[in-house]
Amino acid sequence: MDLKGFSPSNEPAMETQTVGLAIVSRLTVFWPFDDNASSACNSWIESMPVRSTRILLTLVFLAGCGSSQYEEKFETSLETLRNETPFSSLWPQPMSIPVLVEGENIILKARIPRVFDTKTKEAYVLDQNTPSPRNPEVAVTADRLWPTFLRVGTHLRTYEVTLNFRNVTGQNVRSSIRCFLAVMPRSKEVDAQGVLSKRITEKLKQAFNENTVLTSRQKKSHPQLKSGVGGWLALEVPMPNGKTREIEKLEANGNIQLPYYMEPGKQAIQNKTNLATCLVYIIRSGEETVIFSWLLPADLVALKNIAVQAVKVPVTQLPVARAMAGTIQVTQVTNLSTDTTEKGN
Repeated sequence: MDLKGFSPSNEPAMETQTVGLAIVSRLTVFWPFDDNASSACNSWIESMPVRSTRILLTLVFLAGCGSSQYEEKFETSLETLRNETPFSSLWPQPMSIPVLVEGENIILKARIPRVFDTKTKEAYVLDQNTPSPRNPEVAVTADRLWPTFLRVGTHLRTYEVTLNFRNVTGQNVRSSIRCFLAVMPRSKEVDAQGVLSKRITEKLKQAFNENTVLTSRQKKSHPQLKSGVGGWLALEVPMPNGKTREIEKLEANGNIQLPYYMEPGKQAIQNKTNLATCLVYIIRSGEETVIFSWLLPADLVALKNIAVQAVKVPVTQLPVARAMAGTIQVTQVTNLSTDTTEKGN
């Protein structure tokens, strides 16, 4: 399965009144996954939208400043800009994923990070029916598709990209980022007793154990990281409609194997032990619970800017994992038509 449409050239045209928003969305591609970063969502309006606000003001002036009609359009555009700014590291249109879960037909929608861009020939979307992207005669290995310690619920998609980057010690390295989406029916009893969070914690502890702890050298180069599995945190994240939602987040750190393509365009895959971070989010939407996870090198969590096509990300950008969490929505439908396909930008 290909990430069709996941490229800036295929983005839908934006209306003139939201040109400021369009400019912002093209300037930002990627941002740190670390949810412990300073509260960007409280300060983004103070810096990045300033330039865009000036653009909007100019448009209003050219169109006929002073009229109530254009003042209203300006306020609407500004509000749209405020709501959208935290999500500019994501593709503007959500992906729609139809699935049958325990007899219920559901549609999961989510906006996907721009870093998963097939134009780079390094990004892929995988599910249980997907062969290896670079070797169709071979199936994707089970742990690459969905690691054992993350297998809770029904797997929907795995988004994967291989990147070259410079780690905290200044070395040029290559590794992968993977994002996993799974869903399960929501249970009030499970929510009340914390059954799901306990189950996820136990599974992570089996993988991030005493054999994966940080070395003495890693503790010096990554003083902010703690080995093993932390505790669950309650977070409030913004949504594109201007509202907020409550989610839960768990982080684990340790030396585990991450698969990645050794060279662009080549079939060879290497499983190399890396200091990795796993982020797991519990997101409740309607009658369903979404388990949304990331697995990536710890160095990519810590970096404040990751160069993708030489684009720098403003420091006010909301962390990409939290931004995506704010866009996930699940709805039940009467039936899934046979021609229903995964659609995005």
